[in-house]
Amino acid sequence: MFSLRQSSQAPRGPVAAAPLEEAKSLISHAEVALKPLVESPASTVSDVAEVAEELELADAAAASEPPDAASAKLEARLTHAKTVEGSARSVDGATSPWLLLPAERNYRLYVPPHVSQKNGGDTLPLVVMIHGCRETAEEFERGTRMNAIADREGFAVLYPDQATFANIRRCWNWFEPNTAAGNGECAIILEMIRAASKHTKLDGTRVCVAGMSSGGAIAGLLAYHHPATFAAVAVHSGLPPMMPPSAAAAISAMKKGVRVNGDLLADGYWNTHDMLPPPLIVFHGDKDETVTEKNATSMVKLWEKLYESAPQAGQLVRVATEIASDENTRAYSQIEQQREGKTVVSGLRIHGLAHQWSGGDSALPFNDAKGPDASELIWKFFERQQRVG
Repeated sequence: MFSLRQSSQAPRGPVAAAPLEEAKSLISHAEVALKPLVESPASTVSDVAEVAEELELADAAAASEPPDAASAKLEARLTHAKTVEGSARSVDGATSPWLLLPAERNYRLYVPPHVSQKNGGDTLPLVVMIHGCRETAEEFERGTRMNAIADREGFAVLYPDQATFANIRRCWNWFEPNTAAGNGECAIILEMIRAASKHTKLDGTRVCVAGMSSGGAIAGLLAYHHPATFAAVAVHSGLPPMMPPSAAAAISAMKKGVRVNGDLLADGYWNTHDMLPPPLIVFHGDKDETVTEKNATSMVKLWEKLYESAPQAGQLVRVATEIASDENTRAYSQIEQQREGKTVVSGLRIHGLAHQWSGGDSALPFNDAKGPDASELIWKFFERQQRVG
């Protein structure tokens, strides 16, 4: 169940652009739409050829004034960027001890400008971005600047918004038993994804989830409990699943680290699921005094255990890299774990970073202006992933 409020925004540029500039703008947006078609293994030759034909028409329009029928035709096919604000609830969304409170949360959905195909077959990947404590969905949207990447690369972005009635600090309740079991707030976010699919056509094989701090912990729970939904997961300054979950244990885990029983969690996973977990990328600063980086290490080790305990699985291949700093980027260490030549677990330890989103907008709290740019690296990791089966 969901409700919505919708606002639309035209593509960037003057409201009353000259015909030549208008045609050039249409070409730019069409190129964004064409990129995922060319790169997607599911795309057909006719898919690419159809949009390419529109590019040729727009190009011809840009070469002469006025662009007349060519740009008008592409304009009719261009879906402008829009932001949808709504709410979603789940019958499995109750959280203790607030069982009588609404199992409902708000969300923001950003859909970039894209070209619609005549056959109605156009779909967008979806990136779910879950904020941390003392943040709102809108602040996380602005701080991470993920929408700018969505405009360039052509994917939709869903921002769940925690309610103060559920947590006064707006933290996601990753430590609450129902949520830790994959229901509770996890179930509500799954409903948001279903609601998003009613507002724009989504590629169900390319839904990915990322989060910061408590939002990172929720992202990990979603991937662990619902691997059939997600193609990949990113955890920034977050925590791994905790057994048994409790608020008191969560406070200790933030400072001292979650004690992860990898064998127990791996057994639980493989007794429930018959597919590999979504590939994981983890970011954590070594100066984080809010959530110890021990949690990043535990998250990576858990995912390694899940992959290596899979039926007929072999040991992952480890590749370590050291990236030097420059005036705009912090030094960081990266360890990738590969399976059959593909990176399935990646961990970045960022030197000097506190409890902040790396490469974010420092005008907002919990964002560090210096790179590496987590949003860019997350999309680079996500764009290679596609859920199979």
